[in-house]
Amino acid sequence: MRSDDGSASLLTILLLPLMVLSLAAVIDLGALRLGAARARAAADLAALVAVNDQAEPSAGGALRLAPDAELVARQYFELNLAGSASFLAGNAAAIAQSADVAAFPAGGVDPLDGARYERPTVRIAASVPLRSGSLGTWIGSAVIVRAFAVAAAR
Repeated sequence: MRSDDGSASLLTILLLPLMVLSLAAVIDLGALRLGAARARAAADLAALVAVNDQAEPSAGGALRLAPDAELVARQYFELNLAGSASFLAGNAAAIAQSADVAAFPAGGVDPLDGARYERPTVRIAASVPLRSGSLGTWIGSAVIVRAFAVAAAR
């Protein structure tokens, strides 16, 4: 019998918990990235729907946002978030209600970041809490991602 018999088994037994923890962390980080991408996509889609829901063009043919563009953006943001409820650490309706949704019917300057919009525009800025999974032990039960979307009429 050689002196190194069983060293591979011992190494495997000692390193297996570390490998399992690493795998769990990779899976949780992937889920967080997917949840963040879905939250941003929800904001993008909601802004696009709201800006495409236009009122009748003015006499000069200029595009105009519907008077309820902010409400439409908020409703679609909630609906899109509800489709990703398994990633959320909160209620989709509450997240959508707390989002900063603004419509700029004739363009203008955004008070949030000073951006200048030349055309009718809808902007959504939201903080979306995502579940952190097994990483919650180290980073907390929820991770807040920022979803920011701007859509302008063309």
